[in-house]
Amino acid sequence: MTNRSELDAKDSSPSKADYQPPKVWTWNKANGGRFANINRPISGPTHEAELPVGVHPLQLYSLGTPNGVKVTVMLEELLALGYADAEYDAWPIRIGEGEQFGTGFVEINPNSKIPALVDRSGQKPVAVFESAAILFYLAEKFSVFLPADHPDRSRCLSWLFLANGKCSVPRRWFWPLLRLCPKQDGVPDRSVHHGSETSDGCLRSIVGRPSIYRGRFL
Repeated sequence: MTNRSELDAKDSSPSKADYQPPKVWTWNKANGGRFANINRPISGPTHEAELPVGVHPLQLYSLGTPNGVKVTVMLEELLALGYADAEYDAWPIRIGEGEQFGTGFVEINPNSKIPALVDRSGQKPVAVFESAAILFYLAEKFSVFLPADHPDRSRCLSWLFLANGKCSVPRRWFWPLLRLCPKQDGVPDRSVHHGSETSDGCLRSIVGRPSIYRGRFL
């Protein structure tokens, strides 16, 4: 069995032992980097900006990222099945420009992350955020893709949350880590390898598995 000291000896991450956190941390706005203008240690809106509203019952505020397209795919599947009430207006939220910190978007998602959905089909608008929560909401709203009885319902939700929390996160972080993480002799450190291995494990567990509900996945 490998002990802790051996693990530490094998850890090739640079500057791990040399780093000393400051006694008083300060936020350096001009710290450089591609996302320096939007990564910040505070929450809440940074500017006034109302969200546009279209003519359809569902208003989707998102972007074509791996996480952002999940809801779009779900809505298109609903439309393909003939659910006319699944018509939606899609509005881009340009996260690289900080549009997720506008007052309108923060009002429907205090976490300032895409995607977010507003359902205006009822008497009062219903805001839903987090991609898994939106998929779950739409499945219940249209009574499709989600089994009504256990244990199929539990199995379906387990796979939904696994795909959202375990599979997509490492895949989403893989390329930024590959570009930015420390390297030893040109090889990225183990955090990148861990992310790729996790995604690979999730995909392997899905391949060959029968569909969960009536030939369709959630």
